[in-house]
Amino acid sequence: MMNKIIENDCRKILSQVNLGKIKGKKILVTGANGFLGQHITAALSLANHEMNLGNTIEATGLNAPKEILSSILKEHKNIFYHRVDLTKSFDLKGYDYIFHSAGYSQPAKFVNDYNGTTKINIDATQRLLDMSPNATFIFFSSAEVYGDIPQEFIPVKENYNGNSPLHLPRSVYAESKRLGEALCAAYKRDKGSNIKIVRISVTYGPGLPLDDKRVLSEFIKKALVEKNIKLLDGGKSTRTYGYIADSVAMILFIAFYGKDFVYNVGGKDSLSILNLAKKIARLCNVKYEIPANISKLAYIGKDPKIVRLNLSKIKKEMKKLKFTPFSKGLKNNMEWAKEQL
Repeated sequence: MMNKIIENDCRKILSQVNLGKIKGKKILVTGANGFLGQHITAALSLANHEMNLGNTIEATGLNAPKEILSSILKEHKNIFYHRVDLTKSFDLKGYDYIFHSAGYSQPAKFVNDYNGTTKINIDATQRLLDMSPNATFIFFSSAEVYGDIPQEFIPVKENYNGNSPLHLPRSVYAESKRLGEALCAAYKRDKGSNIKIVRISVTYGPGLPLDDKRVLSEFIKKALVEKNIKLLDGGKSTRTYGYIADSVAMILFIAFYGKDFVYNVGGKDSLSILNLAKKIARLCNVKYEIPANISKLAYIGKDPKIVRLNLSKIKKEMKKLKFTPFSKGLKNNMEWAKEQL
């Protein structure tokens, strides 16, 4: 059965976004085994099941289905999973809606697999657009496209063009997302394709894998397993954390009702990595340590110092949007992690 926290989150999503208009549609979710992909699939599948929408949902991923997706496949009909490597030739066509969430979002992975990162964000994007020219296409971009944001532009709006140096280890991810966006803009302009771009900030919550290499998951794992949180640098970088159910609700609303082309998606709770470590340490009653020397890992210390998104566009359009308090979201994330252990 679907995890109770996940199910409650999905019901919250459905209370904010009316999915009735997708009745009888054929939907593709790439990267359905990923954190966002699993939750997108869960929400669509629950709506399909409870509202009798008669949708066909096809989910793709590189590996065998993970926890959330596996339970959905067992419970609900009209959902099918295919193991597909989007870095190679594939045949996925004839969809009404495509949620292209595939790709690495963990710095530890996209820094090391730059070929796979670029192929998924660029080549696979173009192929999917060509194979379903009449689909509503949702491209999952990232707040990383903004790069290191000058103080005067924070919180950053969608019309900021970015400040991302090309020579840094993380740049392959940001620039491939930017080129993916440019492709989407070209298809929208020249072919009239119905495309939405969502620039997603840091997302957390239940379902975030313990082996995920992003900082929040790493801290939770260290707190629960090692009983001590050791930072890799001084933890001065600041991020805005969006709870997974809130981000998915925004993405679905944008896909089906969004009036514009590009949207920021994220949360409203901003804190430094050091303060994040303190909160998790306090919640788990463990200690945290600041290192004397910064880690030599390629992606450490090269990230933007402050990432805070302006969400006024989506908040203006999505009247039912309600943000989950960080304290509640973190507890849900922690409860999930404990169950996995």
